[in-house]
Amino acid sequence: MATEYLKVMQDSLNKKEQLLKGILELSKEQRDIAEQNTMDWDAFDNNGERKGELIEALLKLDEGFEHIYERVREELTQNTSKYATQISAMKDSIRRVSELGTQIESLEQRNKVLIEKHFSETKKEIKQSKVGMKAAMQYYQGMNKINTVDPQLMDKKS
Repeated sequence: MATEYLKVMQDSLNKKEQLLKGILELSKEQRDIAEQNTMDWDAFDNNGERKGELIEALLKLDEGFEHIYERVREELTQNTSKYATQISAMKDSIRRVSELGTQIESLEQRNKVLIEKHFSETKKEIKQSKVGMKAAMQYYQGMNKINTVDPQLMDKKS
């Protein structure tokens, strides 16, 4: 019975590795989008949605893995030598998964800096636009006042 659970756990680790590779690729795409001079926010959002789907699948895999591990943990700790080959294979998979996680984390940190830079630039553009609109409105209001004559009071002395 434990052998079947170990096989399921190994399959889960293999799927997790594939999902993490997909997330890494999407993170690289996000980097490429963020490195452009003009940010394509639609492409960035689409990428984020796809990454979110992979992350949800990853979380479900993790939850299933933990649930199965709880069932076989006692058997594995008592008979480590009996399952040494499977445990070794899982350790290798866990190492690869951890390396992918580290790569993703560092890439995400770099992406965050790039995105914050674009947000800052966009905020500055919006501020400049508001200042320009205010100046245009003041000019328009000032020009309207030129064409009107203020009411004047005249005194008649005759």
